[in-house]
Amino acid sequence: MSEKQKKGIKRRKKKKHIGVKVLIVLLVLGILGVGVVYSIYAANRVDISDYQYMAKDKTEIYSADNTVIAELYTENRTNVTIDQIPIQLQHALVSVEDSRFYEHFGIDMMGIVRAFFANIASNGISEGASTITQQLARVLFLPDIATEQTTQQKVVRKLKEISIALQLEKKYTKDQILEMYFNEYYFGSGAYGIEEASKTYFNKSVSDVDLAEAAMLAGLPQAPSAYAPNTDFEAAKKRQLEVLTRMVKEKYITQAEADAAYAEELVIRDPATLNSNDQIVDGYEAFVGRALDEYATLKASSVMQERGITEDQAIDYIKENIASGGYRIYTTINSNMQADAIDSLYTGLDNYGLTDETGAVVSVDLDGAVRAYYGGNTQIDMANTPRQPGSNIKPLFYSAAMEKGLITPSTTILDAPTDFGGYAPHNYGGGYHGIVTVRQALVYSYNIPAVKIYNKLGPEAAVAFMQTMGISTFEDSDYNLATALGGMTYGIKPLEMAGAFNIFNNSGVYNKPYFVTKIEQINGDVIFERNASNAVTRKVMTDTTATNMMSILVDEVSYGTGSGASQIYTTGGKTGTTEEEKDLWFTGITGNLTTSIWLGSPENYILGGGSYMSAAIYGSYLRQVINQDLLTTTEMERTSDEGETSGAATLDPGAKEKTVDDTKKDDTTKEDKTKPTTPTTPTTPTEPTTPTEPTTPTDPTTPTDPTTPTDPTTPTDPTTPTDPTTPTDPTTPTDPATPTN
Repeated sequence: MSEKQKKGIKRRKKKKHIGVKVLIVLLVLGILGVGVVYSIYAANRVDISDYQYMAKDKTEIYSADNTVIAELYTENRTNVTIDQIPIQLQHALVSVEDSRFYEHFGIDMMGIVRAFFANIASNGISEGASTITQQLARVLFLPDIATEQTTQQKVVRKLKEISIALQLEKKYTKDQILEMYFNEYYFGSGAYGIEEASKTYFNKSVSDVDLAEAAMLAGLPQAPSAYAPNTDFEAAKKRQLEVLTRMVKEKYITQAEADAAYAEELVIRDPATLNSNDQIVDGYEAFVGRALDEYATLKASSVMQERGITEDQAIDYIKENIASGGYRIYTTINSNMQADAIDSLYTGLDNYGLTDETGAVVSVDLDGAVRAYYGGNTQIDMANTPRQPGSNIKPLFYSAAMEKGLITPSTTILDAPTDFGGYAPHNYGGGYHGIVTVRQALVYSYNIPAVKIYNKLGPEAAVAFMQTMGISTFEDSDYNLATALGGMTYGIKPLEMAGAFNIFNNSGVYNKPYFVTKIEQINGDVIFERNASNAVTRKVMTDTTATNMMSILVDEVSYGTGSGASQIYTTGGKTGTTEEEKDLWFTGITGNLTTSIWLGSPENYILGGGSYMSAAIYGSYLRQVINQDLLTTTEMERTSDEGETSGAATLDPGAKEKTVDDTKKDDTTKEDKTKPTTPTTPTTPTEPTTPTEPTTPTDPTTPTDPTTPTDPTTPTDPTTPTDPTTPTDPTTPTDPATPTN
């Protein structure tokens, strides 16, 4: 063997030894690398063993008759099941995003190798290796990719992604993973999930898309903004062709089918018709706001404790969480009543020429369920905004005086000029009516008797009682006599007025108006349900007081200021008009429904007319409700003035009134009626302090001159007649039936 050959052999042995050493070094480095990678992997592994997938979705709000009245969301998403997604769309996505989806176990090793060499060949990133499962892992658990800039952060994120993907594959089937992907992914133009994507681009449900549309939709997840067909149709067509080509390669479709799909003329929805904001049915905006407020307020205390935040912060947090999607909210509102209320309101306003004004309508059921709620056509919810109530407040403190035993419906009061320590209210038109009963005073809305009753009761006691009736808007400045005529600092909310009047129809029980009956998550878990523990209810007055007040309110509609509200069923109610007619009210009761109607404007325009307009709108509204059989009861219990003869027979007519310092203006309503009632025959008076019902005269022709009393403002003294059976002068007594206007 030559020396050269020997050297060659030595070189080969040396190279062999070097090669072995290199392999050993690489092996050691590989083992160390794997160890390092594994240690990093283990340190950053995300455990999802307790994770239960809950699909994100819109929050849907339902009426009591199961009509969707609102959809709330931060992500416009509607979930579908895998069975609703056409198989061609499933194949299109798998072809273009993860062709080995049905073979791998969460990560695709062959895909990783293929992508590695493809990227080396292109000297860049030309092909990714993330599987559909890995992409889903990112969306569900690692949404903050954009904030991870460094290589180390990217490596850590990738290891987390792989860890989660492997666990997802063990936890869910391939169909479940694909369904989650289709529902979770963003498809551009504000569309989250495949259902909204289909509606956004093709104006149809995903179950109705064909192959051409499916291929275009499947191409969107890679770059939703770049491939959106409603903004760049040419780019979308190019991407569609790529998807169809992949589908042919994977043998899901033939080349002929691909060609036909590509040639199809697609109709793309105009993006101008899209609405990416919350969708609330017109007329329900105020109601939806109140429903969310109600639930958030109920839950605020527990969230405050959990998070250590203020009540306002807790309420905002709860509302934002609900609005972000994923809940079903069931409410009390009746969609037919709501439509009737809005229609009657604006038809009435148009009929009276009030085209620049608005109004509010609130209807509550006996248990407090809000059946109709409309806050007007401005940004302000006028149904929940305090307004001066005028005489609409009178039944509230009249019932307080009845409850305290100060008056009954038959108690008499002298309606004559009275000065209350510098405060001298007057009736509309300046007239006075002499001796009248409490019933007459309220039916015809006389102001002097109202202030006398309020003064006798005392502002503190009156306000305290009305607060138990649910009125929350009293201020310190309201403790005065002007409040008796509605002269409040801010006023009363129509919502609270309806709740207060409902007491008269509910045996004296106050049930706070409520909006929400149940809230559940989309998986069916109930997180709130109305029951006795969260209902606000209390006994405010006796059955007798409630029944007597109801009886007077029925008379007001029968022949008093609220006659425009009359129905085929027994109806009671009260009007209210404020100074310069800036607020027109009517709150009425028919069957099981109590409704408060307010007319006006946030700018305090002078309306003109009077509260007969609000009463007429009530009448129109209730007729529609009745015609649709929406009342659950049509009659209310009514007795013949139970307890009228008990308690005080007179409220000190003619005596000097105890005064309360007050400087506010009185209510100048247009509610005094000049309609006379026929007096009882003057030769046989029952008792001057408790006259028989003026509407049923014994002999209306016997008075000398009932229409022209000598001095209606200075009666002789009806409480001490010379001879009840033979009155000294039948022509001189005040005639309550013929008041001066």
